[in-house]
Amino acid sequence: MTAIEFIKINDLSQANFVEAMRIYSNAFPKNERHKPSVIRERIEKGFAELYVGIMEKKVVFIAMLWPLKGTSFILLDYMATIKTCRSKGIGSMFIQEFSKVLRAKKKRLILEVENPRCGSNMVERKRRVSFYKRNGLKELKNVRYVLPPLQGSTPTEMILMISPLGERGVVDGNVIRKVVMQIYRELYHRGNTNPLLKSFIGSIKYQIALV
Repeated sequence: MTAIEFIKINDLSQANFVEAMRIYSNAFPKNERHKPSVIRERIEKGFAELYVGIMEKKVVFIAMLWPLKGTSFILLDYMATIKTCRSKGIGSMFIQEFSKVLRAKKKRLILEVENPRCGSNMVERKRRVSFYKRNGLKELKNVRYVLPPLQGSTPTEMILMISPLGERGVVDGNVIRKVVMQIYRELYHRGNTNPLLKSFIGSIKYQIALV
């Protein structure tokens, strides 16, 4: 495979940013993505980080990350590869390279992933979960998570996955509960009294198995 270079986008006037937004809009359903103007604002204000994968001078991959303030967690908000370059291991390379950097800083990834036990595209969802597990991430067992609608009114049933930081098969449920509330607050502007958040936050147990 042709060599790929991952770079962080800081200049939003670059053509690379425009192409990244095109990939983003094509890769995710409307209710699971923000408007490009929201992404632009978050990057400009330093809340979010955008990485692109360049192959033969062309943007073929994007990843958007949100460092959660005061925690060891970095939310992998979105990741996508253009259709013609899928199944070439680009996503795996990014996760492995980035996870190595994070581990050295005692940081870790957390992901919102479509629940493979729900929805009409269950085969695709199971494949996605398997992909992340092959790359070292673990599912938080029996943790229900709901992605609020970003456009429209339809929420999405999700699971949460994290990259382990030396735990022996379990993580502290109180930590996860606080991180979930922080994600809702920082990314979705929904407080602790939000009905959707309240519908599942209380079911998070004190100890959570990693599977």
